[in-house]
Amino acid sequence: MQLCCQHLIRALRAVLTLAPTVQKWAGRLIDLLREAGSLVVAARGAGRTRLDQKVIDRLRARYDRDVEVGRLTNMSRLWTDEKNHPGLVLAHRLAAKADQIWLFTTDFRIPWTNNPSEQAIRLPKRHQAVSGYWHTPTTLAAYLRVRSYLVSARDHGLRAIDAIRLALAGRPWMPVPRAASPAHALAA
Repeated sequence: MQLCCQHLIRALRAVLTLAPTVQKWAGRLIDLLREAGSLVVAARGAGRTRLDQKVIDRLRARYDRDVEVGRLTNMSRLWTDEKNHPGLVLAHRLAAKADQIWLFTTDFRIPWTNNPSEQAIRLPKRHQAVSGYWHTPTTLAAYLRVRSYLVSARDHGLRAIDAIRLALAGRPWMPVPRAASPAHALAA
């Protein structure tokens, strides 16, 4: 599972603002994640499906170095109620989840950010927050089914009104499955 780099940047920015002169490692990691995202966009544009392994290794070495700096910088800094400093907590998380953070560099089908998937659930979550409930589980299930259909249709280039017309005509739009890769075909 890919961790959202945009969310990591938000967490890194929060640590950086605590003490900009001390938490410089967080700023370097923000720049590094953005640089990696740009490299992926350029490589994808050139028709590749992953970054070159040497490039990945250089990015990861810089990442690992700065995560270790973050850990060492914040190891003896106490926070409120004798809890660990947020910089230390984040550095530990970045070290433990490094493979999940860098998946987008080895498989370009994996997005750098998961904001599109979050946008799909934002409306129902907002309704839940405002009203406090859905009237029934059946109503919620129906809403989510329609919402999923419309979001998927939009993501495949079909306008919502056209998807609705097709569904009402008894011919609902269905996504065309991707062809299995040779590795998947052998595993099946």
